[in-house]
Amino acid sequence: MDSKIGLIIQLAGVSLITLLTLFLRRSINVTALRHWTNAWLFLCFALFCLRLAFSYDDYSTQLFSFYFLTEYLFGFMLIAGCRSLSADGEMRPREELLILPFILIAFGLPFMGNDFNLIFNVHSLIMAGFFAVAFVSLWRAPLGTFGRKVMLVALALLVIDFFQYFVVFTVRQYIEVEFTYLQFNPVIDMVLQLLLGFGMVIVLLEQVLTDAKDANEKLKQAHEQLEELAHVDPLTTALNRHAFHGYLKRHGGKNQLVSGCVGFFDVDDLKSVNDLYVHTVGDIVIRAVVRAIREIIRAEDLIFRWGGDEFFVIMMGLEAATADTRMVKMERLLSNVRIEGIKHPVSIHVSHAFEDFTGLEDLEEAISRADAGMYRQKQAKKAAMDEPTFLVPEAMSGHQAFIER
Repeated sequence: MDSKIGLIIQLAGVSLITLLTLFLRRSINVTALRHWTNAWLFLCFALFCLRLAFSYDDYSTQLFSFYFLTEYLFGFMLIAGCRSLSADGEMRPREELLILPFILIAFGLPFMGNDFNLIFNVHSLIMAGFFAVAFVSLWRAPLGTFGRKVMLVALALLVIDFFQYFVVFTVRQYIEVEFTYLQFNPVIDMVLQLLLGFGMVIVLLEQVLTDAKDANEKLKQAHEQLEELAHVDPLTTALNRHAFHGYLKRHGGKNQLVSGCVGFFDVDDLKSVNDLYVHTVGDIVIRAVVRAIREIIRAEDLIFRWGGDEFFVIMMGLEAATADTRMVKMERLLSNVRIEGIKHPVSIHVSHAFEDFTGLEDLEEAISRADAGMYRQKQAKKAAMDEPTFLVPEAMSGHQAFIER
């Protein structure tokens, strides 16, 4: 095969890779792609200069210089792209200055011999070094993908390919030996370069897929957080009505054989507290009640805020009579509660009622019965005493208040 025809074939293959990377840059924002696109552009220009140098002897020296220079720039940008995939990241400015000696070599190499074959061995050794450094840089990259393996194979073969050029062209300077396979070297180079470009495209697509998975995971976490916020009362961190209806929707159709009890709670005289003090105190009272409820229920029990000062709990596998005995502890926790700004400790009273249920389909009815029982207890308390159960007529020392226990 004529070397000029082989060079044209190589140029066509490299041009296809270049066009592919240029199209990918329009939709993929990856640093490595930017470097590799520049690398293929330089390689296209290098092969074009080499093809012209073989046809125009009068300008061959200058064209060979541009060929060497752009090949070295190709190698340099190839390494920069591989480095950007590793922990080292971008090349530092002082590392970019390393290209300067190769610029001098590129313009000085054509003057070292009249025959291109006599200087190609030095150029081949330099290119083998570029591919070797790119191989090491990519090896250090924290990627375990198929594309990386393809690129490593291609780079290893390119190192071997260009090193054998160095050996062969050096031997030919001293021994008259014909290496007939060299007429196919442009095609061999093109195949290896296509393999390298193929690996690059896979690496980039795999990285985009990884980024998409990470973004999807973040969106999933954000959705879960938003869903949690939508089902949690911000004041007390208890679940809200939406969470309760979601609970019934998730478990109501499973025909589970479950039983337990529900407890309904209502803070006594909360309106009087808000009227006498600021609403901040009322919020503190509500939070204190929720903390006390959490103390008497188990970790697996659920607590819901049903209304302004109304709460209910679902306690699986526990009878209402047993749950009611726990109210002694709750009353103790809510007695002698100190609030900053109120001189004397106060006692918070809560009306309550517990009802058993024998299945999830009976749950809402049990809640209604507990609500009615709690309301009866509340009315009985009001009938038994003329004064509110909470009020302590002491002036507050500030606008903000909080529970001290």
